[in-house]
Amino acid sequence: MSPTLDTNLLLRLTLRDVPDQYEAVRELVTRPRARYRVTNTAVNEMVHALQHHYGLTRPQTAAVVRALLSDSAIEADKGFLGSVIQCFVDHPAMSYTDCYLAEEARTSGNTPLLTFDRKLAAQHVAAELVVRT
Repeated sequence: MSPTLDTNLLLRLTLRDVPDQYEAVRELVTRPRARYRVTNTAVNEMVHALQHHYGLTRPQTAAVVRALLSDSAIEADKGFLGSVIQCFVDHPAMSYTDCYLAEEARTSGNTPLLTFDRKLAAQHVAAELVVRT
């Protein structure tokens, strides 16, 4: 079992904006044989913070997430999160959360993702618009 890193630690590690906190989390993840769990929820929260609190663009946000996922000390659902972040880059009209939901439906085989959101349905192959007949 690996300890789980919360969103604040992920932000400090990737942004390096609070030097003391960055050093503390860097020391953790660079220990020999260090392994830490990062949940999908923490990544979702991190993406929201990067965009809405720190003003990062989609490409900047994607680069931060990809760098995190490439860290060998990080255990995460890397394949799935990689597909979500690729959707996020490829579909600028979709939010990260919409990408997450659509990719979750697609990769799990639980398609279609039924939605009233016309933009989502038009942007992702796994989404289908619900229309009253």
